[in-house]
Amino acid sequence: MEEQFRQKLRNLYRVNRILWYAVLLGILILMAVGYVLHATNAITPQTVGHRGDNVSTVFLIIALILLYIVFHMKRTYLTPKKLIWRARRKKVDLTGPDVVDFIAEFGERADVLVKTLMLLRRYYMVIWSIANLITLLGFVEFVISGQFRVLATYGIVALYSLLINYPSFKLIERCYNVLELEDLGSA
Repeated sequence: MEEQFRQKLRNLYRVNRILWYAVLLGILILMAVGYVLHATNAITPQTVGHRGDNVSTVFLIIALILLYIVFHMKRTYLTPKKLIWRARRKKVDLTGPDVVDFIAEFGERADVLVKTLMLLRRYYMVIWSIANLITLLGFVEFVISGQFRVLATYGIVALYSLLINYPSFKLIERCYNVLELEDLGSA
């Protein structure tokens, strides 16, 4: 990948990192609010009985299902070949001035990679929103039960989910390599 192409593609990809940091900040703020509420004894541990246990179990099952969805999406949709395959079939009007200039300058390969970036952003937003939702489940259960360890556990799981889905540029480089191999194979 030539340097000018790589730099322009990195600039387009930078939005994904900004969004990732925004979601990370949301999770950390929610955990900090929970910690402040716990430290100031604004929410005290309560004995909730069997209904509380049932609610905790339901929240845990929901969190596990959400975590499974994250792993499934990562394994199923975030592979270079599948991303490129979907990007080629996607009919999208690319209207951003920087995107249009990039495609005009570098051609069809740039078009496929820009569509791949758009697909990645959508998949990542779903995955990152799920991580945020897992933290929110922990916060709601913390408010109900008053046990901060519940929020901390759900928060750690959400942070792990977020960290393994960090928007690394290496995935785009692998997509570019797949495109190069396809071009060599067809030549």
